[in-house]
Amino acid sequence: MSNSLQIPPTEGVRKVGRGAGEHFEIANSHFTWKAKTADTGYDFAIYELPLEPTKGVPLHAHPYAEVFYILEGQVDFMRLVQGQLEWVSCTSGDMLIVPPNAFHGFANRTKHPARLLSTANGLHQAYFEEAARTVVASDPLPTGEPDMNELMRALSLAPKYNLFFAPPATETSA
Repeated sequence: MSNSLQIPPTEGVRKVGRGAGEHFEIANSHFTWKAKTADTGYDFAIYELPLEPTKGVPLHAHPYAEVFYILEGQVDFMRLVQGQLEWVSCTSGDMLIVPPNAFHGFANRTKHPARLLSTANGLHQAYFEEAARTVVASDPLPTGEPDMNELMRALSLAPKYNLFFAPPATETSA
């Protein structure tokens, strides 16, 4: 048996329970890192996002794939099909796969809370680490509109991390 085929055992297996992880906020939404890239050999990260009614992420694209798994409730995902915006509804147990460079966004368009998990890569994680602010799990979820200065700062950082937001729809482009 060759020694080059042996992989030494490592320690570090750990559980991350419900509500546990590093908490952060961006655009009036709380996120929780369940696994960061340093935990996965720098392959991927996973975050959890509770979505209150009317909360979501606007249409955007990035050059890496993303996967969403719905834990609770319903989340509606936007996608572009032949230049037209289309909604795809996902409920508890559904998964949505977004290939690289595909425009997508999502929202809770119901009157009930929802919760999802999403994958991220190192670039996505780095964006959140620079654009978001750390919060405590027990902090109340923000209400109302996001602070415009904070939102504009987050949007201005996006291209640095190959994250591109679509301009908002207007009456003439809707």
